[in-house]
Amino acid sequence: MKLPEICIKHPVFASVLSITIVLLGLLSFQKLSIQYFPEHKTPSATVTAAINGASAEFMSRNVADKLITAATGLDSVKTMTTDCQEGTCNLKIIFEDDINDVEYTSLMNNLRSSVEAIGDFPPSMTDKPTVTDDSSDTSMPSNIITFVNTGKMSKQDMYDYISQQVVPQFKHIQGVGGIWGPYGGSEKAVRVWLQPDRMMALNMSASDVVGTLSSYNATFTAGTIKGQVRDFSINPVNQVTSVDDVRDLVVRVDNGKIIRIGDIAEVKMGEESLTPSILRVDDNLAMSIQVLPLKSENPVTVANKVKKQIDVIQPQLPEGIEMKMVYNQADFIKTAIDEGFMTLVEAIVLVSAVVVLFLGSVRVASIPIITIPVCVIGVFAVMHLLGFSINVLTILAIILAIGLVVDDAIVVAENCYRHIEEGETPFNAAIKGCREIVFPVIAMTLTLAVVYLPIGLMAGLTADLFRQFAFTLAAAVIISGFVALTLSPMMSAYLMKPVSTPAKWYQKVDAKLNVLSDLYTKELGKWFDRKALMSGIALVLIALSALAVWTMPQVLLPTEDTGFVEVTSTPPTGVGRQYHLDNNEQLNSVFKGDNSVEANLSYIEGTPTNHVLLKSWGERDQSADELVNEFIAKAQSSVSAYGMSFKVRSADNLNIATNMILELTTVNRDTTVLSETANEVVEALESYEGVTNIKNSMLRDQLRYDLSIDRNAIVLSGVDYSNVTNALSTFLGSVKAADLQADDGYTYPIQVQVNLSDLGDFKVLDKLYVDSQSGQRLPLSQFVSIKQVTSESNFKTFMGKDSAEITADLMPGYTASDVKAYIDDTVPSLLKPAQSYEFNGVVKDLVDSTAGAQVLFVLALIFIFLILAAQFESFVDPMIILLTVPLCIVGAILTLSVFGQSLNIYSKIGLLTLVGLVTKHGILLVEFANEKRKSGASAKEAAISSARSRLRPILMTSLTMILGSLPLALADGPGSLGRINIGLVLVGGLSVGTFFSLFLVPVAYVGMANLKQMDLLTRLRTKPA
Repeated sequence: MKLPEICIKHPVFASVLSITIVLLGLLSFQKLSIQYFPEHKTPSATVTAAINGASAEFMSRNVADKLITAATGLDSVKTMTTDCQEGTCNLKIIFEDDINDVEYTSLMNNLRSSVEAIGDFPPSMTDKPTVTDDSSDTSMPSNIITFVNTGKMSKQDMYDYISQQVVPQFKHIQGVGGIWGPYGGSEKAVRVWLQPDRMMALNMSASDVVGTLSSYNATFTAGTIKGQVRDFSINPVNQVTSVDDVRDLVVRVDNGKIIRIGDIAEVKMGEESLTPSILRVDDNLAMSIQVLPLKSENPVTVANKVKKQIDVIQPQLPEGIEMKMVYNQADFIKTAIDEGFMTLVEAIVLVSAVVVLFLGSVRVASIPIITIPVCVIGVFAVMHLLGFSINVLTILAIILAIGLVVDDAIVVAENCYRHIEEGETPFNAAIKGCREIVFPVIAMTLTLAVVYLPIGLMAGLTADLFRQFAFTLAAAVIISGFVALTLSPMMSAYLMKPVSTPAKWYQKVDAKLNVLSDLYTKELGKWFDRKALMSGIALVLIALSALAVWTMPQVLLPTEDTGFVEVTSTPPTGVGRQYHLDNNEQLNSVFKGDNSVEANLSYIEGTPTNHVLLKSWGERDQSADELVNEFIAKAQSSVSAYGMSFKVRSADNLNIATNMILELTTVNRDTTVLSETANEVVEALESYEGVTNIKNSMLRDQLRYDLSIDRNAIVLSGVDYSNVTNALSTFLGSVKAADLQADDGYTYPIQVQVNLSDLGDFKVLDKLYVDSQSGQRLPLSQFVSIKQVTSESNFKTFMGKDSAEITADLMPGYTASDVKAYIDDTVPSLLKPAQSYEFNGVVKDLVDSTAGAQVLFVLALIFIFLILAAQFESFVDPMIILLTVPLCIVGAILTLSVFGQSLNIYSKIGLLTLVGLVTKHGILLVEFANEKRKSGASAKEAAISSARSRLRPILMTSLTMILGSLPLALADGPGSLGRINIGLVLVGGLSVGTFFSLFLVPVAYVGMANLKQMDLLTRLRTKPA
């Protein structure tokens, strides 16, 4: 006995099955986390090396080369780059996406071992390079909290209060993964400002001071004293606990005269950084922190906990300090998720209305409608089992499932009701109808589910984003197929009743549908003799679709309006901090007076950065993209001191690049020729309207002093080379000599440096001394010569080759595909021998994503074909069914083009889903036609009969899917761009695909009927050559 018959004869059993599914779903829903996008990890590592004061070229030739050698030989390396700037060198490795956690751990261990084994780093590198695992457990900053000082508290006291009293209270919140900041100040440090004139008068060297501080800072374990009665532990007490203590430390005694640190240096408590960050919030000096939730946590829940903690901290704040959460990313996520659930409700209402309209009875319509809550709620259990979250993609899948889950139940209910109309009792009609429909239901369910099977075999961004959507939708469809074979037959047997006189409104609807059936049958009969014309129309539409794809913009993801605009500013090369202080107002003027701006956070930390926070979506008329276009226009007309780059912060936390990165490389080390090529490429890009804010890493306009040490003079004078380099480090930079364990319970670094007034004045080298082996003190100037030159500010490599990295921001209206096409046409002719180029950034991400989507699409078609071939025991029937796939894609592409949308991950998800949806119509038509053929009908008679009898269920299922997708296509508000893209694809694709399914499949069925005859195949095999 088949499952439907069991459930018809045992209604309680059938009910219990569905109730169990609902209960499991409800229990699982409470455990699902909320995210904006599914988690995507890029396996990567960073190796960081630092040498205080070293030039970018020195770091490249003496550090980067060694790091590259150490990393060479690692498996599964996707890209490897180095970036050397003054004092630092970073090696960045991105591994292939398909490695697992065990392989990643092994690669990281191998990298650490290789870096550790490097033994010939420059002596001036005091610390070994660090290897960092970049697979962070924290998300991007979810909350930004500002502190505006309107009182009398000093900047340093405010920084100390925030870092010591406020930050720990947020760190202890469950779900918080980290805190960034405070920004707008610097840690405290004991500054020992050396006075060269005093040092020269007292014949003192910098090493004397550093050595004194280091020796007094030495710690030791004193042990215990064992007595006859009891033991006493000994605790060494640090006698240096204040600035005065540091100032009083004895450096040397000369002929009875005590020389203390305070005699040759100015000692005071100050900021650790010479250039501490500065933050202004709408012209007010301020500080800020950023709270990062753990990736595994619900950001909305964490944000609510942070808000509650702010309410706790507010009464504790010193007078004049105003604390405010100015940005909460969770608001966007929550609103986008809420909008998704509202769209879900709208889809349920529209689909239910269509079902009632076509079936003409609320009683009968309740059979497919009841499957909606069972499948929607039940899918939460599968999501929890697979470790998925509630995010925009899984909600999209559930919304689309509304139109799909009723399909199978509609087919069951409609077929059972047809038998009741033919005179069968409801019980017998249910059994007879389900026997006929079991195979098509299983075929449709498996076909749609198998579309997504290849995703489970792939890795990378595209697969990670597709996976949760695809498997959620597939799970809903499988559950709907199960419900259609268990609950729907039982309800059909006990709820359906023959209706002698249908409602008047349904009689009108039924009459219209009968007229439509007659017209359709009549028109279909004509097309059996117009096969060439039908083929021509199809080819023209496919050609138009190909043209639309060629001209349609392609992006990785559409930019959603998060209300957060990040602005980075590029100053002229070589300018100092004062330049930023003098010109920062130019940047802020772009945003002043704009009614759509809630707050402008203006940072100066290195180069200026602005975080422009927009008002909520209901309080402004313009989108973030529209405002960015206005900001760009204002900046171009009013800002001359900087180049400005604008970007709407994404809510996805995928760390996807948004700018174009072009890597020009050379296999030899002739960077001069490479620099010339880079300049030519920059000139070509400057003439192209699609990019702005073009930067060239090999721009030779960085002023630099080349400092040469005379090694022969050092040897002849009996001076230790390290004494010279240490003294220069003190002069050129800051040396941490020790730590001060202060009375307040905190530890502060003791930084030794030449007095600020002498910093950068090379004449001071005459006043700084080093000791020779004979005890003689010699001036540093005796061993050092200085020459001013111009050079690159940073040196880069790409995949082990010297590289000129050219970056640019995309102008509004241009996409990564446009820029790639221009560069591919322009750059090859500019390259010299031994040079090549590769894309990085947004262009590379787009290329990888497109390739991944194409593979998924092809594999989906192959899997569908094989599943259909197995189910129909034929290789011809699947070909007939799949003929409509190209035409439904035509409808989707043309719809996107008409509405000015792009090809992106959302629209590609829609296209992949479309393949499974449109084949359902073909399955119904071909299966019923095959049944008619078995009864002795000709191919044409079978095709026409099948098309007429299946017209209503096909129209009903298509309308449910189209109307179920319509709220997506008409969406607005936060997170709406993705919903619009996928909605347009499904509405356009299903409309065109359904139309062609009703004509193309029957005509193709007749045209290919002979291929199914064994005698024809035999003749083809035996036909002489």
